[in-house]
Amino acid sequence: MSLSRLIPGWLGVILCLALSLGSALAAPPVILQPETLSYTVDAPLFKGAGRATISLRQVGEDHFEGEIEGETTGVIAFFTSHRRDCYRTTMRLVQGKLQPLVYTEESWRKGKYHLKEYRFDYAQSRLELRERGQDGGLSLKWQTELTGPIYDPISAFYNFRIGGLGEIKGGETITVAGVPYPQPEEIIIRIGLQEPGNRRAAVSIRNRAFENESGLVHIQFDDSLTPLSAWTRVLQFGKLSGRLTRRY
Repeated sequence: MSLSRLIPGWLGVILCLALSLGSALAAPPVILQPETLSYTVDAPLFKGAGRATISLRQVGEDHFEGEIEGETTGVIAFFTSHRRDCYRTTMRLVQGKLQPLVYTEESWRKGKYHLKEYRFDYAQSRLELRERGQDGGLSLKWQTELTGPIYDPISAFYNFRIGGLGEIKGGETITVAGVPYPQPEEIIIRIGLQEPGNRRAAVSIRNRAFENESGLVHIQFDDSLTPLSAWTRVLQFGKLSGRLTRRY
């Protein structure tokens, strides 16, 4: 696995977890409202190796769109052909929970554009994956039954944020079903003890961007539960960390 693939993908995972879990630990649950957080990522020997923006916007009366955009920067950007990734989920608020409707994964690398689109069809109880072909069109690649709640990373963690999966307490473990492609997936959240000035959580999740490599992401918050930083260890490169730089 190259550093060009590593940074944007893990950057997206780290920041999505940090944003969503930071709010999930709050009581009472937060109200969904437009928000943007900006982060910088560091890799071993490379400060400011990447950056990302996470945003939430309302696109209809009960519809929301969450998005993560990440890219390599500085010297790393040159060696990675300015790789850029975008993850986006359109969601519907139903009885206090966010149902994912369409989840897309986009990437631009080495002059090529890649697109995957997951469609949640609740009327037909079906989850479909469509992928962009060489002709630019989307074709069906995979499908499965949608018999119970299944979440992509963005919708899963915004549900934690609003308390859609129940009350979250320190010391508890929460497990939800992720998209089961190419194999079954669980997203596991372990809430750490909440000490003043030192609030923590750890999340086990499969990184879909890079051959489904799994990892454990550690997150630290301030007393207002704003996610300040998050980090993970990758076997080939060591510690990869992200830090909050702007919120608006």
